[in-house]
Amino acid sequence: MIDILSLELGELEEILTSKGYERYRAKQIFSFLYKQKVYDFDSITVLKKETRKELKEEFFIYQFRVKSVAIGSDGAKKYLFELMDGSLIESVLIPMERNRFTICVSTQAGCRMGCKFCATGRMGFKRNLTTSEIVEQVRFILKDNGLKIANVVYMGMGEPLDNYDNTVKSIRILMDEYGLGISKRRITLSTCGITPALVRLKKDLPHINLALSLHSAISEKRSLIMPVNKEYPIDEVLKVLKDFPIPRRKRITFEYVMIKGLNDTKEDIRALIRVMSRFKSKLNIIPLNKHDLIGTKFEPTPIEDIEKFAQTLRDRGFFVTIRKSKGSDINAACGMLATRAS
Repeated sequence: MIDILSLELGELEEILTSKGYERYRAKQIFSFLYKQKVYDFDSITVLKKETRKELKEEFFIYQFRVKSVAIGSDGAKKYLFELMDGSLIESVLIPMERNRFTICVSTQAGCRMGCKFCATGRMGFKRNLTTSEIVEQVRFILKDNGLKIANVVYMGMGEPLDNYDNTVKSIRILMDEYGLGISKRRITLSTCGITPALVRLKKDLPHINLALSLHSAISEKRSLIMPVNKEYPIDEVLKVLKDFPIPRRKRITFEYVMIKGLNDTKEDIRALIRVMSRFKSKLNIIPLNKHDLIGTKFEPTPIEDIEKFAQTLRDRGFFVTIRKSKGSDINAACGMLATRAS
């Protein structure tokens, strides 16, 4: 059977027309799947009963099993989903200002990048998620919370560009006007910097909001924090990003988890100045979320030192923010996602 949530509209049109259906039927089905967020074909009431029966014989609609939902003191909501093969992933709904929400989605069960501050990396790599498993996180969370729209950040478990095809396809489905209709400006893809995939992304998803997990502008230090830097050195990554087609009025975001005594020195400020001077960019400083799943001796930089670090860069004319991570009390903040069914 065909996993219908893994199909783009054009693919569904092709399948249906090859079976003698009118092309517009695909748009009707897409609309019910994503606007109405139905979980069975019988709910697509614009179709004849016989057509619904034929769809059920040909397609299935992917469904998670919700293992648990944890709600943080700041309103963040973390979902633990069990996939059809028993794999576990986590997704987070984050409340924002002015009654807006952001959904943080995962692209892999586990991760093979091994970033030293990240609990997901400690899990190791289990497998890539399918397109439908990525899309369904957004579809389910919107429906479960009665939301029509939300921002979506590909910052959950896994490295999105290590699951390139399914990640890109899922974004196209989210953006489709007959799908969830989420605009590019509401979707952000975060990556540690896989240069061959970034080259492809320029053509496949130009003008997507892009966040690079930088964490140090000094290559040797970055390798200590992020082993992937040894395979894809930061200098090569930055060369690829130099002409990345970002949205108008947008900047490339450099994500920077700050670790005491490692990447919070004057040397690090000088290195960041050299890098940020080359880009239309902003630096998003993230205080280290330390917990028992990280398994390292890293310590967070004191907040007063983070403020001084940020202000030094602002005084040089750079755009710097300090993220107040939400969901830390339920292990849902940056670097804390790691599936535990308990």
